[in-house]
Amino acid sequence: MVSRRNLVTVLLMMGTIFFMFQFTQVVKVRNNRYDTNEYVKESSQSADGRYTASEGDDYIVYFGQADTERYEAAKEWCDYTKRNLVSYKSFSDASEAKVSKSEMILIDAETSDCFDESQKIVEMAEYQVPMVFVTMPEPGELKHSYRLREILGISRIREDSVTAEGFQVFEGFLLGGEAAYKPQKEEEKKYNDLNLSFPWYETGAGSKTYAVGMMDEEEYKANEFPKLLWRNNYNGTFVYAVCADLINEETGMGFLSAIEYSAKDYVLYPVVNAQNMVLSDYPTITEENTDTIKGIYSMDALTLSRDITWPVIVSIANRYNLKMTCFVNTGYNYPDKNHPSEEYLEFYQQQVKEINGEIGRSLDSRDYEAQFKSKTRDDEFFFESEKDYHFASAYVPHMSDDVTSRIEEDNRFLSRINTVISNKDENETLSYISDKVTLQSITNVADEYTYSKELKHRCMLTSIGYATTLIDMHKVQFPEETDDEWQVYSKLITSNLNTYWTANDEFEYTAVSQSDNRVRDFLNLDYETKKEDDRIKITTENVDEAYFVLRTHNEDILKAVNAEYTKIEKDAYLIKVKGADADIVLSADKEVLKYDGMLK
Repeated sequence: MVSRRNLVTVLLMMGTIFFMFQFTQVVKVRNNRYDTNEYVKESSQSADGRYTASEGDDYIVYFGQADTERYEAAKEWCDYTKRNLVSYKSFSDASEAKVSKSEMILIDAETSDCFDESQKIVEMAEYQVPMVFVTMPEPGELKHSYRLREILGISRIREDSVTAEGFQVFEGFLLGGEAAYKPQKEEEKKYNDLNLSFPWYETGAGSKTYAVGMMDEEEYKANEFPKLLWRNNYNGTFVYAVCADLINEETGMGFLSAIEYSAKDYVLYPVVNAQNMVLSDYPTITEENTDTIKGIYSMDALTLSRDITWPVIVSIANRYNLKMTCFVNTGYNYPDKNHPSEEYLEFYQQQVKEINGEIGRSLDSRDYEAQFKSKTRDDEFFFESEKDYHFASAYVPHMSDDVTSRIEEDNRFLSRINTVISNKDENETLSYISDKVTLQSITNVADEYTYSKELKHRCMLTSIGYATTLIDMHKVQFPEETDDEWQVYSKLITSNLNTYWTANDEFEYTAVSQSDNRVRDFLNLDYETKKEDDRIKITTENVDEAYFVLRTHNEDILKAVNAEYTKIEKDAYLIKVKGADADIVLSADKEVLKYDGMLK
């Protein structure tokens, strides 16, 4: 039996604890500005200030047709590294003075006549400029051209065509370490969407291999595997051969960045340093598709979002330290009788702030025209509800001329939007779609994993330090198949995030408005870099701060002046330059006196 004194003591303790928790919550609500978007920082950077390489800047020379994915990949890569791409349809059109002073020569053998112009290619090799065959001549042409085989370092054509079981990129090439894509189990075969049919070439002495096709290890030794990307040393000139479909719009920038690194003493190039995780049409603040949702979950859409899906999203955000950007939709079936809930919006403003995220607006609609014409309801809802909150980003599944023209209009409905998230389609990965609005393209979809998609992710991080992964919650709100139902969909995205899309954490996880400022700086940046002995001098213009990747060969950073640095992996660093000038001091080479491209 509890004495009266003990009972009073217990009650006092319970009351004290209750008061402490209530007081803590009151302080938390009062001190956290849930009605503000802390990631929005007004920037002076606009499309007018985007840097465009001029005639006097460094340049890359391209031989081949300009209407191919290889050309588009090379052009975008040059744009982001602030260089010109000078193209020629034929070797006879090229200026010797121009080619000899270029930083790299790219040859699309598929759309240029390498067989008849092989002597011209040999002459270009005398310029000592790294040369990259982004596609290879046909095996039949190589069989009848000793010059081409010699310059490419091919000692034997083993097979005109062979089909491999997997694909492997060796360590020290792309950022993120070795990458091997080969199904180990029957259920993994569905991931293998790489094109693994290619010629089988053997190379001679003086070549270095970076990627191979993986064969049956019981039948072939690893050193026999077909070489898919290698470098030949032809009389002191590095000649790269790309035998697989790697220089394309998906992976081209990453492989070109890695090739340039392997050809030089060091490389230093600008990156965004941003990885976004975005949720489309979520959280749900408008009751829609009620009959379907109730038939599956025995609850309405608003309850499903708040009680079932949101706790899982919070768990994912906390586990990986993500800064989720959630794009709320006022109605996919816009306009209809169901209006968005101010109560639910305020609830999610608080919840999203507590996981260090932000809220944007989804413009996903069955009828864009109807949504833009009937914008009065949204005007009233957001301008009455947002108070100090700045909905600075918007989600549009696919950009079109109509959507672009609407965004460019100076109207109240879109006047405060700084960034649009959309699928890449025919657009650049990162760009301006109006003077004040940037486009950040989706690079991954959380529930869609294949080998080619993971390889693309590595290449995006290697080349520009940027990725945006979409969790498509529209599927959950409007399920079309069993895989779209939350109990299945949540397991799939959780598995993929755990294994693939959050595995490469070299670059910072950001909210979309946070990455917006970095994208603007990245696009508008002008820079110069020069190395003298063990010191690299970086000069920047047009921005207050900029991010770079520095890749060396057996050299470490000793100190940085007006810059911060983080080690990504061996011989790779993320540099943050603050101000106009910075110096990076490197240690003397360890074990290797001088990198000549053949020592790795």
